[in-house]
Amino acid sequence: MLTTRHPVDFAYTRQELDALFRDANAHDVEKGGHSDARSAAMNVGSHHRANGAAREASEILGSFSFQWEPPALWEIETDEGFSLANLMRALGRLGLQALGYPKQGDVAV
Repeated sequence: MLTTRHPVDFAYTRQELDALFRDANAHDVEKGGHSDARSAAMNVGSHHRANGAAREASEILGSFSFQWEPPALWEIETDEGFSLANLMRALGRLGLQALGYPKQGDVAV
């Protein structure tokens, strides 16, 4: 599968990164969610995967690559068929869900 890498420099605090990863782990695909979080990267899917039908319909949009020192999002990788705008919406939703506000990204109103 083809991917496109987009370098970014989005600063976060350590507490914000902790909250983002706590939320991503709480919504892990193994638990029926839409995230697959690792120590410094997070894959984002298009749907929650709580049941077989949703699991079949879900696609990986791409991934976010973080660094812990200094805390930042340094790269967004989009999977084939998805755009940077798709991932910016996912990042906005993640921030809204984990932090209570979309620090980076877009949230549809």
